[in-house]
Amino acid sequence: MKSDRVRRLHISTPQGHSGELTKEARFTFNYQTTERKAEASLVLPIRAESYSSGGLFSIFQMNKPEGYLLDYLKTRFSKSLYLDDMMLLKLTGANQIGRLQYRDPNELEIPSSKAIVSKEEILSSKASEELFAFLVDRYFDSGISGFQPKVIAPISDRTAVSTSQYIIKAAGDDYPHLAQNEFMCMEVARRAGIRVPEFELSENGELFIMKRFDISAGGERLGLEDMAVLMGKTTDEKYQGSYEGITKAIDTFCKSNATESKARLFEYIALSVLLRNGDAHLKNFSLLYETPEDAITLSPLYDVVTTSIYEIQNPRTGATKVDNTMALNMFKTKRYPSIAQLIEFGKTICMLTHPQDVIERIEEMKLETLKMYSERMDSKLISKLTNAWNIAGGTGYS
Repeated sequence: MKSDRVRRLHISTPQGHSGELTKEARFTFNYQTTERKAEASLVLPIRAESYSSGGLFSIFQMNKPEGYLLDYLKTRFSKSLYLDDMMLLKLTGANQIGRLQYRDPNELEIPSSKAIVSKEEILSSKASEELFAFLVDRYFDSGISGFQPKVIAPISDRTAVSTSQYIIKAAGDDYPHLAQNEFMCMEVARRAGIRVPEFELSENGELFIMKRFDISAGGERLGLEDMAVLMGKTTDEKYQGSYEGITKAIDTFCKSNATESKARLFEYIALSVLLRNGDAHLKNFSLLYETPEDAITLSPLYDVVTTSIYEIQNPRTGATKVDNTMALNMFKTKRYPSIAQLIEFGKTICMLTHPQDVIERIEEMKLETLKMYSERMDSKLISKLTNAWNIAGGTGYS
């Protein structure tokens, strides 16, 4: 692999070649197709004129590695490669979330022949830390954002007959039992009838795996664009926005599917409020489609954890405190809403007739899930979740 800077990348979709991204003084993207099915993004409509920007376009930075994965790439490649945005896209370009793939036109395409791990091995492993390190070493080319340790890898089912793409997540040192936390939150959602991907927790509770929902049953990659992309925000601006703004984006892009998608959006927001998930930012809500010409809908729920049980550190003072605010504004504030305010949001913003029914379902499943898994999960985590969820089920944050 050469250490020269990457100046050009070819961008393709399952429907064909899309265009070319170049970087000189500025980033420039040119379409090299007239087929709308091969359009790169809902916010980059096909045109003859070039797109130009001082920073990487939001759709291309959507899956830029962060946190754990970015640190790994820096450790592994910083001596031999110039790890700017273009090089990161090249490294992760064949293994991205969503339908886009990136390739350096100056290099030959070499088929991957990496080892495939079985689901049974992941779920039953008693050495999860070593297994996760092995997966990261093999699949460092994962195009997925987020600070939590995570990787994209093919996993064979228990019979080894078929292979599917999964996202595998570990806890990390800063957030103990994070995999268990996410499993519990997603299980509440599943039991409450909210649309979620397939997911499982390893037997020792250290690894959370989730089947990719941006790949069809036939194996075709689907378009997935998060709300930061659709609102023209950078990854660093993912906390700048409102839940009302997300409903407007759904109206704009989902058209005839907007009513159904906003109903599911309320389920996602209500769940985050009632589980005290303070990280439901713009990148954690996405739209899903086959091609830009086809139906566009809200994606299944993902990335939900109870954040209020962890302390955050002020980078300036070093002081720590529990984060008791939402990721985005609702009614012009990030304070958690009361149940009455949440119902009002459902009625006036998401246009639901009986939003309280959603809240009651979630509340019931919180209790059921805690009871079902209290013996399997870490006792301290269960105690913290119980306390946080009980507070969230009252009159709201105070």
